[in-house]
Amino acid sequence: MRKIKHFKIASRQRDILRKLLRELPLLRRAGFASETEVTAFILAIFKILDPGVLYEFNQEAHWELDDRNVLYKEMFSVCAVTLGSQLESFLQNITNPDRKTVAMIVILEFLKSAITFVADLVKEQAEKEECETLDLQFVYLPPFGTAAAPKLLREAVRLENVLAVKTLPVILEKLNADKIALSLLPDNTLSPQISSIFLVPWQKARKRGKK
Repeated sequence: MRKIKHFKIASRQRDILRKLLRELPLLRRAGFASETEVTAFILAIFKILDPGVLYEFNQEAHWELDDRNVLYKEMFSVCAVTLGSQLESFLQNITNPDRKTVAMIVILEFLKSAITFVADLVKEQAEKEECETLDLQFVYLPPFGTAAAPKLLREAVRLENVLAVKTLPVILEKLNADKIALSLLPDNTLSPQISSIFLVPWQKARKRGKK
């Protein structure tokens, strides 16, 4: 069961602004003189987002994601999310390193929103099948640099690097990742860079009531 969807996420400018205002010295070094300027910066990034997602449910491991198939033996969904290619040129055009850090903080907040959106879709799908989803396991996340990443990404469970490198090309092929212009580069990073691949394990829902 494959879903292909270009979707919109909320700008969340107030939430992101509140987070950035905790970093006042960083904002000053980045050249921001007012909250209005910071808000405009957040919205400028929001306007160039081009989110896309592919996700597919895998039952009883008909996907052999690695040669030993040591990943989930039963049910899981594989998800690929990208925020589009325009962010890379936007970042490259920022010469002030502190301003680039601020931009990455904003971008990672938007990536978190996109991942949460997709994880919620998978959860709804699982509930319709009388199942529940477990914690996400990330196969790929973009480099954070010096940016303060949101908790979901900062504390994410990640697939062991050697296994992730072996798994990435299989996942991209299975999902037909070119449908959202997502590809694997020779250095095992994704293009567009601001993208993520993650697994959502399923299990049968526990029956409530008398034991």
